[in-house]
Amino acid sequence: MASLSDRLKALGVQLGAGDLAPKQPAATQAFGIEQVVPGRVQLTDFGEAYVVEHFIPADEPHGQHLLRFPEAMQRMAAWAGDTRLALIPAERFLFLDTEATGLWGSGTMAFLIGIGRFEAGGFRCVQLFLREPAEERAMQAVLDHAITPDDALVTFNGKSFDLPLLANRYLANGQRSPLRELPHIDLLHIARRLWKDLLPSRALGDLEAQLLGITRTGEDLPGWLLPQLFMDYMHTGDARPLAGAFYHNRMDVVSMASLLEHIARKLETPMELVQHGSEMAAIGRLLADTGFAEEAIQVFQGTLSMELPDDKRGQLLERLAALFRRRGNYEAALQLWQQAAEDGQVYAHVEIAKYYEHKTREYTLAMEYTVTALKVVRRKRPTNFERVHWEPQLEQRVARLEKKLGR
Repeated sequence: MASLSDRLKALGVQLGAGDLAPKQPAATQAFGIEQVVPGRVQLTDFGEAYVVEHFIPADEPHGQHLLRFPEAMQRMAAWAGDTRLALIPAERFLFLDTEATGLWGSGTMAFLIGIGRFEAGGFRCVQLFLREPAEERAMQAVLDHAITPDDALVTFNGKSFDLPLLANRYLANGQRSPLRELPHIDLLHIARRLWKDLLPSRALGDLEAQLLGITRTGEDLPGWLLPQLFMDYMHTGDARPLAGAFYHNRMDVVSMASLLEHIARKLETPMELVQHGSEMAAIGRLLADTGFAEEAIQVFQGTLSMELPDDKRGQLLERLAALFRRRGNYEAALQLWQQAAEDGQVYAHVEIAKYYEHKTREYTLAMEYTVTALKVVRRKRPTNFERVHWEPQLEQRVARLEKKLGR
């Protein structure tokens, strides 16, 4: 397979400064964007905008799966903190990705905006391309027309990049971004939460390959290279290297749709779909943090039968016991605390001591667990964080229990 360097050289992209020379516009007129990436010119009140469309039929696989909208979005909506997301129909979800002229700055522009929607019979990706900076307002007008106030937005790192970028460009043109008030799911953040302990990278391209079975073709180009290719196009008019930018952007948009369904399905039915302990534990933590306590308990209990590192298993026992305690099931919590106490966990001794002191008023047992915890803590160095944190509390508990025992 030809290297990226070879492919770029074949397209006329200069990788160094040694043999740069003035370009001859006449030599590249046959390679304008219209010839390289067929599309249409859309006339707006602000001039022309260049639009490229790609439709994926519902029966055409994307990687290992067909493109489908999630059957249920309740748990995804709870994670995003916006219940509207569970009620919005599939066709109102807008998947958005931008390619920009740089990482950030007042002069940074989006030269390619990809948006995708589910519709009858499949999924449609529409790409808006900035043939020249003067067409930016026309491109924004097409984007405005594609968005309604009833839409929901799905991005990958959109909170930190795409949305601020577009808001800045709208502001530069005296407009307000139509994306500001839409319910929003940023898939990067939930991907980091679910797979930080399982996958070495949570970049979209890596998630595609490792979770969705997607392999990009040799047409794809790395995102970091695209700004330079666009700037080269501005100077030369030769759009051939930008074909890979359109492919890259389109794949990002389509893969977001596939990833949304993948995540939502796992959140709804983790016991059937998840096979790795760290992933199951992460889903349990997410469910617990978003108010699905009973579901989280089931997931945590299922995780205990899976392979986990000792420290992760200890954290799991602590979280599961806390859920049982909050729901008033002290018998189940006590069993887990006793397991953790056998492993030398100070917090477990403390929780058991609290239980015997305040719930059953068995002060002798409470004292035994408190004294044992104090011995464990004092075996650590005086500067150890755990000792600094627990020793004063445990000494106070011993003093209080001695009074209750009449000593």
